[in-house]
Amino acid sequence: MSGRLVLPQALRDEIVAHARAEAPKECCGLVAGRAGRATRVIRCTNASPTPEVRYTIAELRRVVEIEDAGEELVAIYHSHPRSPAYPSPTDRREAHWPDTTYVLVSLRYDVPVPGGKGPFGPELHGYRISDRDAVRQVTLEP
Repeated sequence: MSGRLVLPQALRDEIVAHARAEAPKECCGLVAGRAGRATRVIRCTNASPTPEVRYTIAELRRVVEIEDAGEELVAIYHSHPRSPAYPSPTDRREAHWPDTTYVLVSLRYDVPVPGGKGPFGPELHGYRISDRDAVRQVTLEP
């Protein structure tokens, strides 16, 4: 288990764009790659009955497709439209992939201004979650 994930800027931008498109609901998706390096983002549908406060990935079958393509599931991502980019108690309780990085994007400081991005921008952080409460930050490298 590595304490880092290479997540190129283009993929970060794709995750943030998904979060913005789904706000005020939480977005969710998968990140495929190899050897700790992300190569593509797979947007998924949030099937939670309360998508404003939690996420449930509808297309978990895509994990098999990732593996069949010779790739690995290197991350699972979701957004927090109004709260910090840190795993909530629900996120920790429902984390079932201890060897995968959980990427969280927060839009709480993503304040839009005419002609550009917000003055503060989105927050993006990675974590490993095991034993339901053991949260360890993962370095996201460009």
